[in-house]
Amino acid sequence: MAETLPVSPDAPGDAVIGRAAASLRGGGVVALPTDTLYGLCARAEDAGALEKLYAIKGRRPGKGAPVLIGHLDQLLILTQPLNEELWERFYLLWPGPLTLILPARENLSPLLAEKGGVAVRFPDQPLCQTLARTAGPFAATSANPPGEPPLADAASIAARFGGEIDLILDGGPPAGAPPSTVVDARAGAPLLLREGAVPFDKVLEIWGDA
Repeated sequence: MAETLPVSPDAPGDAVIGRAAASLRGGGVVALPTDTLYGLCARAEDAGALEKLYAIKGRRPGKGAPVLIGHLDQLLILTQPLNEELWERFYLLWPGPLTLILPARENLSPLLAEKGGVAVRFPDQPLCQTLARTAGPFAATSANPPGEPPLADAASIAARFGGEIDLILDGGPPAGAPPSTVVDARAGAPLLLREGAVPFDKVLEIWGDA
């Protein structure tokens, strides 16, 4: 059964971050409260851990999971070289509940590179941001089998996935935040794929001003 540790998503302690980072770096799958809901997570650079994550979740290959980063420089691990104008927009839009589809780096796992793109989010939640800075970018998919509602607490995750995952960070009930806005940023103009917490008008405004 997976170990469960209490955590404050807004003020995660060094010990908890260290334990979660060690689990991710060791190829484990960790359940934790993200900036939107509870997720199952694995390091983006660990092909074996990603395969394990997809098998546990029951997620079909070819459906890329979003990747959470802890600072903008980590985009260099995930994406093809990006032009200076894009970097200027990133600094204005992130961190926050915005997922951008960017051109995936050639050697990125095909489990994450869906149709040549990788979905990236730079959350403003301290837990995910600090963990990504410490362990490296990690894929995060909602803690539920496909077609079922997301599990909303650590006890439910332990009952459903506890024998298959390595660690559960218990941050209490999720805050009920709206999902992230998802935007395809690979073309000249941004394309809205899902309306969410960040108004698309704001994205368009920054895109035009940067």
